[in-house]
Amino acid sequence: MRRSLSVILCFLLSVIYSGCGRKGVLQEPVPKAPQKVVDLGVIQRGDKLFFSWTNPESYLDGRRIEIVKTEIRGIEDKGTQKSFEPGKSRFSTLSRLLTEMNIGRVEIKDSRAILSLDANKALGRKFIFGLRLRGKKGGWSEFSNLVELTPVLLPLPPGELEAVCFEDRIHLGWKVPDYSTDGKTPATIDGFNVYRSEGSGFQRINQELINSTSYEDRNFSFGQSYQYVVRAVSGAEPEVKESDDSAEVRIVPRDIFPPEPPSEIQAVVSGDGVRLVWLANAENDFDGYRVYRMQESEAEPTLLNSELLRMPVFSDGSVEKNALYVYSITSVDKSGNESQPGKIQVRT
Repeated sequence: MRRSLSVILCFLLSVIYSGCGRKGVLQEPVPKAPQKVVDLGVIQRGDKLFFSWTNPESYLDGRRIEIVKTEIRGIEDKGTQKSFEPGKSRFSTLSRLLTEMNIGRVEIKDSRAILSLDANKALGRKFIFGLRLRGKKGGWSEFSNLVELTPVLLPLPPGELEAVCFEDRIHLGWKVPDYSTDGKTPATIDGFNVYRSEGSGFQRINQELINSTSYEDRNFSFGQSYQYVVRAVSGAEPEVKESDDSAEVRIVPRDIFPPEPPSEIQAVVSGDGVRLVWLANAENDFDGYRVYRMQESEAEPTLLNSELLRMPVFSDGSVEKNALYVYSITSVDKSGNESQPGKIQVRT
């Protein structure tokens, strides 16, 4: 009996203690660090380097993150270093903060950074850059993808940019820069790019490199505000680099251009009066026609239709017999611009 009680007691104790332990395989906790940046990019424009990236939205464990510090580091590649990918621990050890590299002044804001280069200390040297982030809580992220760039001497921006509106285009013209950013070396220019903004950032609008000092923008709308800048281009693909932006020019094209006057006007006189016909206008913004009539004894013509005619035909039943009339027909566009008149003389 005593032996049976001992067996039962051991069984109960084993059940109790087995329920108190952690179930499954033990796992290491996920470190509280931001997800790393994977799309760091850098370009040179004029005497500046422009860095861009996408900030992560969460920590490694999936919780949302508030970025409180961004750190860009770099190292000069003198040709003796092997590739740092994927061994980024070497980059972390050998690189220095961008602010400590003594190659220019850096400004970091949100997911952008601009490094204004010190030409004497940066041009012609190959650099490797990486980026890491820190959240409000926790440590640093892993380093981003690493990017390489060798700053070169580039042209100054184009000068004297002007924009003039015509009926079917906005004409842009500018002056070729004479020198590079050092102010003394003659500029080497392979072409130009034109950028346009409608209020939300500049986008390049030329499909091919421009080899002249002018450009015709035909994709526009009257009444819309446009801003333009032009950049000088140096180098060939894939090493194309641009100057800094020219001075910005803004234009709001206004439709002050009248349509073509009616042509090939013909008149048919009958007992019912005078019937006029002419060729229809083909302008996209055409709105209608006005018909004026004047007798020999009148000083000014009289408008015969109170509303615009949509079709190129008009019947005048209020004429006198054996009278001489001069009919003037004008075309009008949707902006209210009125053409010169097309005229025909009619004797009833």
